Amino acid sequence: MSVPPKEDIETAPEALLDDSYCTSIEDFYSPGSRDLIGRFLTNFVESLVITPTELVFSAKSQKRLNDAGRVMMNAVDKIATVQAKAKNESAAKRLKELNTLISAGMKKIWDDDKEKPIAAITPETFSTFVAGLKVTGTEREYVIHRTLVEHLSQHKVWKDKVAALIKLHEQTKDKPENAYIEFILSECVKSDAALDQLLGLFETLEERCGDLADLWKGEWKPRPTAQPAVTTINAMIVEGIAPNIKAAIEYALLRALASKEPVRSAEPEIEIQAVFDLFKRLWTGGTLIGGTKCMMSLERRQARHISKESITDLLRERKVLVDRYALLMQIGAVAIGQSNRATLRSFMEHYFGDKDFVPRVIAGQESPVPKLQTLTGLHRSIRGSWLGEGDKAAFQAQVENAQGQLLKTSRLFEQVDKKGGSASQKVLTLLDLCRKGTFIDGPNLDAVRKVIEGYLREPSFLPDYLAGATGEEKERKITLLTKTLAMFGIAA
Repeated sequence: MSVPPKEDIETAPEALLDDSYCTSIEDFYSPGSRDLIGRFLTNFVESLVITPTELVFSAKSQKRLNDAGRVMMNAVDKIATVQAKAKNESAAKRLKELNTLISAGMKKIWDDDKEKPIAAITPETFSTFVAGLKVTGTEREYVIHRTLVEHLSQHKVWKDKVAALIKLHEQTKDKPENAYIEFILSECVKSDAALDQLLGLFETLEERCGDLADLWKGEWKPRPTAQPAVTTINAMIVEGIAPNIKAAIEYALLRALASKEPVRSAEPEIEIQAVFDLFKRLWTGGTLIGGTKCMMSLERRQARHISKESITDLLRERKVLVDRYALLMQIGAVAIGQSNRATLRSFMEHYFGDKDFVPRVIAGQESPVPKLQTLTGLHRSIRGSWLGEGDKAAFQAQVENAQGQLLKTSRLFEQVDKKGGSASQKVLTLLDLCRKGTFIDGPNLDAVRKVIEGYLREPSFLPDYLAGATGEEKERKITLLTKTLAMFGIAA
């Protein structure tokens, strides 16, 4: 459970206000209050390998917190400040109220620790113990939680604690007390250290985010490095009996996305694509796991590399100008969010708006075929992009003109005619170029069709193509040729 990001701290009170705003000692024991405590005391509970519930209901843990210098005071100051802001009240007044409540709450726990011994339970006897309780309401919940926390105190490693909770959960299935255990399990899932032990260490953040996404969907697949408990948790999510665990997985995913660690690589192009790949993976049906917060995190992650400076550097690495255009459209196809698209759009408008677009793009001594293929890919990217129809039409026209001019200056058809051999060999050479996406469909591909049709009309074409084939072999070759020509709108 790492330190919560600034965005999480700022939005926590609004998200948890109804459940976490304490006005009585009993309020400290509510799920919302424990969740808020976990957000602002992450380092402390992580250092003791405990959950917020264990902190709230354990006298020993509270004494450790009380002896930890300004840790508690700093956390209470922050909580008081954000809650006062959300309620439009005095921060000093809210801080005083919280300190009074905390002191009273700690005194209660410490007094009960001395005067009210906690019963020892096992997963098998826990439900019997609960059924025998004479108290009701909030006092009953208080006793149950104290008992659970005492039982968990013997486990000093996350994976052992989770395994113990899984046993308790299985033994209490379909009983009211099962909900208490599921909530504590969800607190464990919020711990990065617990996830490391449960899922195994990850090489890239992409792996961890992928695991969390699969768990959220109930689609996680077991592997040797993971603990058996993860399979059980996945089954609980599939069964629909783990709402808090599912929410905790989403929280852990959002926290991972808010970190500074790269998703896949520190290389800009790789990382931009990796963020987009993760974006697609986080979609389920019509829902993005984590909603707007997730979208914002992914957009910010890409923005680290989709900036004026970063894109300029990436473009300068391309020595061939047409490759720069291709890179722009390639990144544009995977850009997330309006701000990143706006940054790329400014580059597109600059490059495609160049009055010398055609001569610049076709200049250079490079082989014409790869450049023609790049232009066709660029044309295809523009057609499928998020650009408006007007921009698409204008940019595509620029690319079509450039390819048409390149076909003329490179004398491609003349080169094929000169070096292609027989008419059938020339047709097969041009068809192979068509299959490889060398020509843009439209006037440029029309020009290729006319050349091919000219070779098809030559008397030597068919005899040379068939090369003496008869019977089934002759039919096969004619069928293959007919289908291939039809792919590009040419009649045999």
